[in-house]
Amino acid sequence: RLKLGGSFPPATLQTCPGGDLRMARSLNGLAVGIAAMLCCSALLQAMCPGTFQAAFVQVSGAPPSEFRLHLGPPLTGKQSSAPGKAPRPVALPLFAMAAVAARVLGARVQRKASGGRAVSGSGIRVRKPMNNALRNCSVATYEECTGDARYKPLIHKFKQALGQPKGKPIQMPAGVRRQSGKKYGYQGKDYRVIDFARNKRDVFGTIETIEYDPFRSARICLVHYEDGEKRYILYASGFFVGQQVIATEDAPIFVGNALPLDKIPVGTMIHNIAFYPGKRGAIARKPGTSAIVLSRDDKFVTLKMPSGEVRMMRNDIWATVGKVGFAEHQLIKRGKASEMRALGRRPHVRGKAMNAGFHPHGGGEGKSFIGYKFRRSPYGKCIFAKTRRRNSRASEPLILIRRKRKNGR
Repeated sequence: RLKLGGSFPPATLQTCPGGDLRMARSLNGLAVGIAAMLCCSALLQAMCPGTFQAAFVQVSGAPPSEFRLHLGPPLTGKQSSAPGKAPRPVALPLFAMAAVAARVLGARVQRKASGGRAVSGSGIRVRKPMNNALRNCSVATYEECTGDARYKPLIHKFKQALGQPKGKPIQMPAGVRRQSGKKYGYQGKDYRVIDFARNKRDVFGTIETIEYDPFRSARICLVHYEDGEKRYILYASGFFVGQQVIATEDAPIFVGNALPLDKIPVGTMIHNIAFYPGKRGAIARKPGTSAIVLSRDDKFVTLKMPSGEVRMMRNDIWATVGKVGFAEHQLIKRGKASEMRALGRRPHVRGKAMNAGFHPHGGGEGKSFIGYKFRRSPYGKCIFAKTRRRNSRASEPLILIRRKRKNGR
């Protein structure tokens, strides 16, 4: 099917995420357009009753070129053949009925798509400031998700024991280790097994659902392959239910298809890139991230990483075409500390507020100076020092342009 130029199903409104909302907006626009046209026609008829001609009602017995718009009360019975009597209005009520029907249908579709909640086209909803914790707080609307049903064969319980290795003593204090959800426990979450390697080769798969994954910021898709197997893959921008994807060397350059780097044209956005041949994808898996193919030669392909780093990678490494979806994740604001604590992130304490024995910036009376020319880490190292990356690594010659650090150096 691939060699014969098989076609992919188009992104219709019924299957594309957010299609119901676009359909509702189109119907509302149609209703507004019809209403505006009727208002303009009535205004022109009122302003120029003797010269205005409208193609709504044809006067019976008159020449085909003579048309007239009737704005009076509806007439009953057949149209009179006498040229002096007013004709029966036919098209004007039909246009009004069409406008009302389009408006009602658009409102119904929009209510069904919104699910009773405020809908934003960006996938982010700003909550009402009922209290200080909810002020400037935004959450995801999950518009791209098609359901909450999970494929249980690819799900298993993932027991978190951060800071407590099995069979070994605790490596960090119990009050300092990362906690998830509860103070002395962890939230029960089901881990979805994701196919980062995309090693299901030369088999077409159809996207069945787009789901939420509690272990990652990006969304995931359940793909049903032709041989009956189902796997989870990362959700990319442009995915829709019913789309076909494939992982093969001569796959078309379409969002969701996986192929080697030497088969990808220059300028293409890719994600889920592996470091070594035969390994699973490990680069550009965050929502909204992607790498760009800059150039290629016989052995290497030059990529621009999401961090801004430009490096060469082997041309037999596999990657997926497209950009990781749900780029609006960076716009989410938690609003209060308990939301961050539920994610297992504890508050950060400034070194200046500590005692002298716990941090180089600590100690002193009041808001005193830190005592150093440059800021230092808790281990006494200057935070503005150059990177301590070993130059003896094998990948060092492959880095053409280094990424910029957070401090701009």
